[in-house]
Amino acid sequence: MIKVENNTPTREPLPVFLHGLLPESLVDLSWTDPQLGVQGAAWWPEEDVSGELGPNKKWGAEVLTLDAERQVVLVKRKQVAMTAGEKAERDELIAAQWADQIAARRFQVETVGVTVAGVKLNTERDSQSLLTGAAFAATLDPAYQIKWKAETGFVDLTGEQVMGIASQVRAFVQACFNREAELLGAVADGSITAEMLEEGWPA
Repeated sequence: MIKVENNTPTREPLPVFLHGLLPESLVDLSWTDPQLGVQGAAWWPEEDVSGELGPNKKWGAEVLTLDAERQVVLVKRKQVAMTAGEKAERDELIAAQWADQIAARRFQVETVGVTVAGVKLNTERDSQSLLTGAAFAATLDPAYQIKWKAETGFVDLTGEQVMGIASQVRAFVQACFNREAELLGAVADGSITAEMLEEGWPA
């Protein structure tokens, strides 16, 4: 809401004693107690007509114009060029936001699980560590055998199978990180899009 007095709009906060009134009650305050000092004023809704912010621009001063017929204040903000420092700060912030989104998506894909040799495996971090430990044990003992708990239940695995599964899980996880690196490269060269965040991940 913007104050209108003597056909002049100004940004002044709505007095506390007027809070809670409906917008239609604020367009004409002649009914209020003179001691409140707002009989000749009104607070009208505002409508932003600034348009879309151009590249490497920032919002500057605003121009307030009355639309008396609709009892609305039109707000048009000027666009001014950003300084080199402001552009660098903006780009750094955008890159950091993209990096957070990409890392979160990579972690989601990485830990959702993967099917190897018909066995659906948990790929959360704890499971990855356990599988790495089992694969290491298999390299020390050619006769190594274990019961591995897959998402569908326990399966019997030989040492050779354990090492093969561990290798494929590791390749899956690495592919997730490779995709993250590719997307960060797209952030760096300015070609990143929201659609790319959902594409190219290993399955």
